[in-house]
Amino acid sequence: MNKSKYAAAVACAVLVCIFSSLSSGVAKESDKQSRASLVAIKGVGVIVEDLAPDAEQEGFTTQLIQADVEQKLRAAGITVLTEEELAKTPGIPYLYVNIFTFREAELYAYHITLELKQMVALIRKPGVKQSSATWKISSGGTVGAMKLRELRSFVKDDVDRFISAWKAANK
Repeated sequence: MNKSKYAAAVACAVLVCIFSSLSSGVAKESDKQSRASLVAIKGVGVIVEDLAPDAEQEGFTTQLIQADVEQKLRAAGITVLTEEELAKTPGIPYLYVNIFTFREAELYAYHITLELKQMVALIRKPGVKQSSATWKISSGGTVGAMKLRELRSFVKDDVDRFISAWKAANK
């Protein structure tokens, strides 16, 4: 890898890490308020954002991530809702998975965001409702192109953190 490509990959990795640290958002895994938003949720829908085409070509697919997330949730006793069930569930809670990847030569920079989104209402105007993240975790870094599929284990780790928070909120 020539120096300019290496420098671009390192710069991208640094940006991903900075973005990860700045993306604390309104709700983080450890916040009592975000954990409280998980109380009485019996099931969730799962939405995995489309992955970058180059990542899909490497065998890191949306379908694999969807199956991994759903399997972990079911194994933990959390019902995975169909689209019809989700539409009928109060708050319409769903787990949103977004994995951003950027490839430079043989290196991928990545940023993983896992959010529980559900309908919320404004206190000052309860009639105004909107889907919003009430629980969130994110991570980022770099991985070699030959090891891109290892990101699946990072996503599973984040799902485990969600499951732990959900269990703590629903004991």
